[in-house]
Amino acid sequence: MPDLKIQEAKLLFKKIHTNPKSYDLKINEEGITGRDDKISFRLYRNGEVSAFEVLIDGITFTNTTGEWNNALNMLTSTIRKIEKEQQNIKLEQALDKLKKYLSE
Repeated sequence: MPDLKIQEAKLLFKKIHTNPKSYDLKINEEGITGRDDKISFRLYRNGEVSAFEVLIDGITFTNTTGEWNNALNMLTSTIRKIEKEQQNIKLEQALDKLKKYLSE
């Protein structure tokens, strides 16, 4: 796998973190994955090493500089926040439907 330069990796992470809803983020046993219509990526820990992998045009680029532990924590927190927001929206929609039903 070719290396992903730290400057490029940091810029991409910043782009992901500032607009996380654009990347279909998921937490799973392999770490954090995400994608949009042009790239997919994975942030993960492998023992003491953390890595950021980016897949573009079938080629995977990797950065393992050790900068990614904090990034994993930040994105995990962001994903949990988005999940909670989505859950609250569903709850509000259900309550609105119930109120409408009861007023009929």
